[in-house]
Amino acid sequence: MMNVRNYGISVVVALLAPCALTYGSEYLQLENIAPESAEEIAGGLEDVTRPPRERPRLELFRGVLDKASPFWRDSSLEGSVRVYDFQRESGVQPLAEAIATGTEITFQSGKWRDRISTTLSWHTSFGIDAPSDRGGTGLLAPDQSDLSVISRAYLQYDFTESTVTRLYRHDFNMPYINRQDSRMIPNTFEAYEVQHLGQQFRWVFGHITKMKERDSEEFVPMGEIAGAPGDNSGTTIAGARYIFGNESSLGAIVQHTSDLFTTAYSELIYKRTISEDWGLHGAAQYTNQWSNGREKIGDFGTYSWGLRGALSFRGAVLTAAYTNTGDFEIQKPFGGTPGFTSSMIFDFDRANEDAYRIGLSQNFAKYGLPGTSLNVRYTKGRNAVSNDGAPLADSDEIAITADFRPQEGIFKGIWLRVRYAEADRGSPVADRRDLRFILNYSVAAFQRR
Repeated sequence: MMNVRNYGISVVVALLAPCALTYGSEYLQLENIAPESAEEIAGGLEDVTRPPRERPRLELFRGVLDKASPFWRDSSLEGSVRVYDFQRESGVQPLAEAIATGTEITFQSGKWRDRISTTLSWHTSFGIDAPSDRGGTGLLAPDQSDLSVISRAYLQYDFTESTVTRLYRHDFNMPYINRQDSRMIPNTFEAYEVQHLGQQFRWVFGHITKMKERDSEEFVPMGEIAGAPGDNSGTTIAGARYIFGNESSLGAIVQHTSDLFTTAYSELIYKRTISEDWGLHGAAQYTNQWSNGREKIGDFGTYSWGLRGALSFRGAVLTAAYTNTGDFEIQKPFGGTPGFTSSMIFDFDRANEDAYRIGLSQNFAKYGLPGTSLNVRYTKGRNAVSNDGAPLADSDEIAITADFRPQEGIFKGIWLRVRYAEADRGSPVADRRDLRFILNYSVAAFQRR
C-alpha cells in the first residue's frame, strides 16, 4: 500500500480534481500546461519537430559576443535541472520507485554564412534514492544506474527560411515517433530529414536509423527497438499537413520500417473561436498498421480510429473522446501514441478495445494566475481481447495533473508538476497506481536574437 507521505499528497491532489483540465494526446501534453481554450488543444501533427520552449534569459555574454561572427553572436546556451520522484505500485505491492535529479545543457549556434548551424545537448540523470529491487521507473537505467548521454548532435542547413534539413541526432514530436518526455531524458533519434514549415502547408521526409530510449544511453537500430534482435532496419517517414481557417488542419504521415511493420496515421482538426470567451474543437483520427516484408515481429494488421470534441469557456475546457482498435494491439515502440484516449498508465488501444473519455479543465490565466492549471480525466476501456482473441478485463483510469509554471517574475523558469493516476484492470495484481512529482528549472546564459 502507499505510504503515509504518498497518501497525503494523493488526497491533496484529489481534492483539486473538480477544477481540473484536459488537453491533447498524452505524449503532447507532457511539454505544456493545459491550454486556455479549446482551440489550443494540439493534434498529433501540429509540429513535425519539437517547437522551441520559452526560457528565462540571462544575457551574461551579450557584450562579449556583440562583435563576434554570427555563428557565435546569435548562439544560445540553455541549461535546465529536473528533480523527479516517481512511484508505481499495483494493488498488492510496490513495483517501481526512484527519486532522481539530472540536467540538460543545450548549445545552439548561430548561422554560418546564413545557412549552417549546429545543436548539441547533453542529458544526465542521477539517482538520489533508487532501490535496486524497484527498477523500471524510466528515470534511470533499468537497473537503477545513472545515465549520461549526448542526446542531440546535429547540423542544420537552411535552404530557405521555411525549408531545412537536419542531419544526425535530434528529436521528433510526431505520432508514434516522439520525445515522450515524461521521465528524465526524452527519446531522441539518429535521423536525416528535410522539413518544410510553411504558413499553410508543412511536410517532412526523412530516414531514422537509430533511437535512444528514455532509460538508455545507447542508440539502437530501429528494427531492434521494434522487437527484432540484431535487425538493423531503419524507419522511413513521409508526412504532410495542410492548415486552413482558424488553425484547422488536415494531415497524414506514413512510417515504414522494412521487414517489420508500416504505420499510416491521418487526422482532421477543426477549431473555431466562437467569441472572446467561447471556443470549439473537434477532431477525427485514423491509424492503419500492418506487417511488411519478412514480418520479423509477426504477421498482423490492425487499425485504430477516434473522435474528440471540446468546448471551452474562460479557460475551462470540457472534453469527450472515443477510440476503437482493430484485431491486434497497436504497436508503438518508438514513442507515445496519438490516441485520443491515451492516459498516464494505459493507452487503451488493446485489440478490439472500445475506449471512452470525459475530462474537465481549467487554466487560471484569466483569473490572474498564468501558468497555473489542473487536470482530471476519466477513461474507460471495454471489450478488449488479447492478440489471439482471449477476452481481457475492462480498464478504468482516472488521471490528475496539477501544474505551476509562472510566466514572469522571480519564479519564471520554475515548473512544478504533480501527477496522480489510478487504474483498475480487474484484479489487484493488474491494477496500477502512479504518483509523480516533477520540478523543472531552466535558465539561458546567452541566446539567439
